[in-house]
Amino acid sequence: METVQAIFTQLGVDSSLLPQFIIVVIVFALAQFLFLGKLQEVLETREEKTVKLENSADDTLEKVTRMQAEYKSKIDVANREALNTLTARKQKVSQKYTEQYKQTEREVNQFIDQSRNEFHKEVEQNKEKYLSEANSLAQSLVQKILQ
Repeated sequence: METVQAIFTQLGVDSSLLPQFIIVVIVFALAQFLFLGKLQEVLETREEKTVKLENSADDTLEKVTRMQAEYKSKIDVANREALNTLTARKQKVSQKYTEQYKQTEREVNQFIDQSRNEFHKEVEQNKEKYLSEANSLAQSLVQKILQ
């Protein structure tokens, strides 16, 4: 105990220590009541809201991810439907024009066959005519050579 008294004496502690200690305790109590208690409430409220916002942010991110996946699936479905519609319309138009093309081709082939047949008939008619003329021309040539 003597060492403690020697340390206190070296530090300059005297009889005013007790009133100073009481003043410090009273100031601490007042600070606790007026300032530190309110500060503690603010810190707790802030932490609660921050953690709650963090959880809310996680929920929002999860919701955004879910909505993004849903959006992507709907876009894929819409693209497939558009492609199917486009393909169906393309086939319909292609079928229509293919049918028109085949009809026109049949008409052209019919015309060609008819023209060919008419030409063959004309050639046959002219062939007989020219062959008959050829006999008479050959006879007249033979007579001229003989004369």
